Amino acid sequence: MRVQMVVRLFHPWVGGTERQAHKLAKALKEKHVDVGIVTGWWFRGTSQQEVLEGISVFRNQTLWEMFGIKGLRRFGGYLYMLSLFFYLWRRRAEYDVLHVHGFNYHAAVAVLASRWFRRKVVIKLANSGQASDIQKMRVGQQLPLSRYLLPLVLKGDRFIATSRAISEELISAGVSAERIIQLPNGVEVDSIPMKPDYALHDPVRLIFVGRLHEQKGLDVLLTAFQKLCGQYPNLHIRLQLLGDGPLRENLIRLSEQLDIAKQVDFMGMSRQVFEHLQHADIFILPSRAEGHSNALLEAMTCGLPVIVSDIPANQDVIEHEANGLMFAAGDALSLADAASSLLDRSDLRERVGSAARRTVESRYSLDCVADRYISLYQNLLADGSRTS
Repeated sequence: MRVQMVVRLFHPWVGGTERQAHKLAKALKEKHVDVGIVTGWWFRGTSQQEVLEGISVFRNQTLWEMFGIKGLRRFGGYLYMLSLFFYLWRRRAEYDVLHVHGFNYHAAVAVLASRWFRRKVVIKLANSGQASDIQKMRVGQQLPLSRYLLPLVLKGDRFIATSRAISEELISAGVSAERIIQLPNGVEVDSIPMKPDYALHDPVRLIFVGRLHEQKGLDVLLTAFQKLCGQYPNLHIRLQLLGDGPLRENLIRLSEQLDIAKQVDFMGMSRQVFEHLQHADIFILPSRAEGHSNALLEAMTCGLPVIVSDIPANQDVIEHEANGLMFAAGDALSLADAASSLLDRSDLRERVGSAARRTVESRYSLDCVADRYISLYQNLLADGSRTS
């Protein structure tokens, strides 16, 4: 079985989609699937072709996003589409299935190639709601005129929805339920140790992991943290924000305005995510919109008690007061109340943290997710052989 993964952005750009693509590729390779990744050559200084942790990665030309010149960057996207199609044509004898990560203009190229070269194509969506992949394409958010490619993308053979909300958006866009597979992201459970105990650290560490982006609701988190600091004047509490993004400077200014700057750590990107998680006390995901959060699953794997906003994607994973706590999205007071419950009760921290780990073991193991993908590929190829 030969699978060509198509990812618009990849290393050195690291986000949830990119991390999940790389993890899945490695898991598939361990199960003897011939898999490689093709992406765009967006950043100068990176190699056009390399092997990352055993996975072959090829970057198609974009002239480094047209050399980063404002006004020309969009043409880097159009060039990427052309170079990607040429690559898929040139390598058409080397793959049976195209697996696209992200519902965007690069997916249109993969669908077109699948039709012309008689291959199968699977498209995985990342987000719904305010950050909906489908809506972004409708308005041409990431590439002008890409809305005209939407009907082509919707002709993919199968669509991977990581949440019920994504499935519903696909159906509303005209995709039949038979072509939608609900599959979660996966986590390498066996290699991640669980939190050893639930006594609070000194200082107490609350942690967020992700992009510093408007959809993550970090303004709500900072406001809630201010309330906590006022509520627990004798408790040394720190908020760690692990990640980077366009709102960094705005969030730093907000922390100063709220007079909590000395207690908030903007830690930037880190390769030691699990080390930070294992030394934290509570994980918080205050997102206004999500697909299927890798960061949430990783925190749960560590056995951390988690607090999440009550958006549909999080509701698919968390049952309130069973394996985590939920708060009303956008409501800082509701978030502060949930955090207070965990700060006050070690029994609640241990109960929901232990249950979070069991949830990941039973439903989100990367090994099981990889097996389900292999079955999907096999069924697609079998259907193709019967109809050819």
